[in-house]
Amino acid sequence: MAGKPEFKKETAKSGKVQPYPYHYSSDFVEPDWRRLPGYKNVTKEEWESALWQKRNLVKSTKQLKEIFGDLISDSLLLDIQQDQQERATMALLVPPQMINTMNEKDLKADPVRRYMLPAFSERDRKWPSHPKAGRDSLHEAEMWVVEGLTHRYPTKVLAELLSTCPQYCGHCTRMDLVGTSVPQVPKRKFEHGQKDRLEAILDYLSKTPSVRDVVVSGGDIANLPPETLEGFVSRLLDLENIRDIRLASKGLMGVPQHFLQDEVLQAMDRLAKKAVSRGVNLALHTHVNSAQSVTPLVAKAARKLLDMGFRDVRNQGVLLRGVNDSQKALLDLCFRLQDHGNILPYYFYMCDMIPNSEHWRILSSAGSEITT
Repeated sequence: MAGKPEFKKETAKSGKVQPYPYHYSSDFVEPDWRRLPGYKNVTKEEWESALWQKRNLVKSTKQLKEIFGDLISDSLLLDIQQDQQERATMALLVPPQMINTMNEKDLKADPVRRYMLPAFSERDRKWPSHPKAGRDSLHEAEMWVVEGLTHRYPTKVLAELLSTCPQYCGHCTRMDLVGTSVPQVPKRKFEHGQKDRLEAILDYLSKTPSVRDVVVSGGDIANLPPETLEGFVSRLLDLENIRDIRLASKGLMGVPQHFLQDEVLQAMDRLAKKAVSRGVNLALHTHVNSAQSVTPLVAKAARKLLDMGFRDVRNQGVLLRGVNDSQKALLDLCFRLQDHGNILPYYFYMCDMIPNSEHWRILSSAGSEITT
């Protein structure tokens, strides 16, 4: 990967030292995946194929070794494997696109690796979990009015349409429901089939005119067939009271190739045009925690959506120790999103109190200091 520009403090005309010297950089290229031993023979056509990306999701330390070869140490592989056996709340699942944004020269310290491929030695052994930690830390399932629909705030709801993603983040707040079971966490299962659940959600919303804002999430909408997503969102747009729809997908960053497929683009285009005709704000929210994850393919996918008429493509990051817990890291991310990614930095969450997450969580006061 290309090296980052050297970080130097600058002195303003006032004589005060500026903590972050902004300089626009035109250096914006897709990292060359062929530098990694396991991808050296992958063609550009294969790399830009959503099908190839999804067929080659990384699910094991064996695959990591095949991809990185001698660039990954046996000790780190064992560390990751032990974490999966004893601490992880999410199974390993990382798209090649995300693997390619990791710094292969220092995987141990790489921020993307730290939260996508957590290592046992990085967990807090004395205090791995907050005393108030819980599998459903935001109590979303407790507030389901029908299965998969959380109605916490008077005018807003969260619709969880599915329980899978194209990538599994170690700090996932929905670790109770999302993904396959791991030794520490047998996952909750939806009791009803997807078609019945979506019908129940739409029926509830049609009878609840006080709701105006719907977050369409999961899981990740990138794992939904485009016709299923389009059918659901189109029916939301038919409800007069629905004025804001937010589609949630880390897949925009994790597998941007998905959003560049003709059938997906066509479905999104029809939804965008319908939203504009009805005066409804349609936005896509993604989840990027590190500047290096913003690549030309991500920017291309975001620009396609904006050109269709999406109100915004926004980023919702999570403050994580060892990943983005400095002003420089956050500003690097925000400016990369704005300058190159066609993505609006929207806000940053604190890491939720799920089990075994204390090594990622930072103090609220520290979070306030970083972001002000």
